[in-house]
Amino acid sequence: MDSGQARLDLGDTGRAHQLIAQGEGMLPPARDKTRGVFLAYRAASYLDLKEPEPAAAAATESLILARRIGAPRCVQLVDALLPCFQPYQDTLGVPELFQLAAA
Repeated sequence: MDSGQARLDLGDTGRAHQLIAQGEGMLPPARDKTRGVFLAYRAASYLDLKEPEPAAAAATESLILARRIGAPRCVQLVDALLPCFQPYQDTLGVPELFQLAAA
């Protein structure tokens, strides 16, 4: 997952998402906080690519997980992304993300 984040930082998003997804699949439940953080990072990278649907899906998953396990950092990461979703208010998954964040 760290390699994936490094690739995101370098702009290699395709390979980055593959590496992050592989890493997430290998994480045990005890590492759910890490999973939540990387889901938020994935959401941010999809927003950078102007792909709001997968961004909303990743942000929603991160927020649900963060609330379930009590991970305020993950919640903060998703909250910080919410303004970036404003232009996509009518995009699939975005209204649901806003509802979840407001709850």
